[in-house]
Amino acid sequence: MKPLHAAGALVLTVILYSFTGLRGNVETCKWFDDNLNADRSVGTMTEQTNLLYNRIALPPDAPVTVHGTAVTNQGGSLVDFNLSGATICATAEAVYGPTPSPSPAP
Repeated sequence: MKPLHAAGALVLTVILYSFTGLRGNVETCKWFDDNLNADRSVGTMTEQTNLLYNRIALPPDAPVTVHGTAVTNQGGSLVDFNLSGATICATAEAVYGPTPSPSPAP
């Protein structure tokens, strides 16, 4: 991004994207996660590469309605939703925010 100069002052536009999602429903994310380190075949690696190449950035505070949920083989929570006319899947954390963890005991 190119900075804009206004009256001698530097003005920056900051665009923040916290998470990315994969195009497809929640089963797409589940398949991706479950096979990430398990299936190293050329077909699987090609599909995983395509999914990563076509991922989408999620703008902060974008309104979404969750349509589906799933749990990965390792216990991760996934959701799917529509964003700009596309079905997107991501970790539940992308929509609901991070799960609070207890603070360490002093």
